[in-house]
Formats: sequence, structure tokens, C-alpha cells
Amino acid sequence: MQTCAYCGTELETNYCSFCEMKLNERYILQNGKRLDNSIENYPEQSGIFKNTLELLELETIELLCLLRHARNYRSEIYKLRILTHKAEDEGGNMQDIEATSYSDYEDATRKVWVIENIIKDRIGYYPQKINDDFLGRYLYKVEQSQKKRMIIKKAVRV
Repeated sequence: MQTCAYCGTELETNYCSFCEMKLNERYILQNGKRLDNSIENYPEQSGIFKNTLELLELETIELLCLLRHARNYRSEIYKLRILTHKAEDEGGNMQDIEATSYSDYEDATRKVWVIENIIKDRIGYYPQKINDDFLGRYLYKVEQSQKKRMIIKKAVRV
């Protein structure tokens, strides 16, 4: 039996009468199942260079992984900026490299902000620190929330 992914209502078409809306295929599930928010692969670091519209289409867990990558990338660029300043202090002419590194750092910071704000829009906050423990706990909660089906049992009259 086809059911709405939001409320579990049995569907005859792609329209849910309880939610009062048309559903695309992703939100038409079977037998009261909930949406599957797991991911096949963790995103690569290059995913941070997607534009904002592409990032908005990703699952929250993917965004959390990308935020971790984006913060690491920004840290690496910042370290390069410090090396550039040291080289300039030692007499090197690093003005072109310094201007580029500042622009790269600004872009990396803005990308972190974009990902943080998408996550904040979805879950109400963005995590200060994303490590393996945080991601493991998040994935566990995702798995637990998918287990309980949305089925209302009919009352039996005696």
C-alpha cells in the first residue's frame, strides 16, 4: 500500500488528502515507512565547491560532512596566509600571493557560512564542532527515527 511519507495516510494517487498537497515520488512510500535519510557515500571535499542551490538539495548528513570539510579547507588556507605573512616579513615580495590568499580565505569563509546557515535552517542550529563522535550519534538518531512506521491500528470492538 502506498502511503504519504509525512503522515502515513494511504494514497490512491500522488495527492495526500491529510497534508492537502501533491507529493513527488520521493514522498510516496510503502506501508507507512518513513523517509530514508541515510547516505550511500560520504561526500568528498570537492563537494564544498557546489553552488548554494546544489547544496540545498543535499541531505542534512551530507551537509554536516561538507561543513567539516569546508572548515578544514578554510583552516588550511588560513595557515597558508600566515606563511605568506612570514615570508613577506623576511623580505619576500608576496603582495600578489597575499591578495590571492585573502580572496581565497574570504571565499572559504563565505562557503562555511552558507553550509552553516542551510544546516541552521533545517535543524535550528549549526554544530560548533563536527567530529566522528558527533556524526556517529547523528547517524544513530537518523536510523532510530526510521524504525517506527506510521501505522494506526484499528480498534477492535468486542
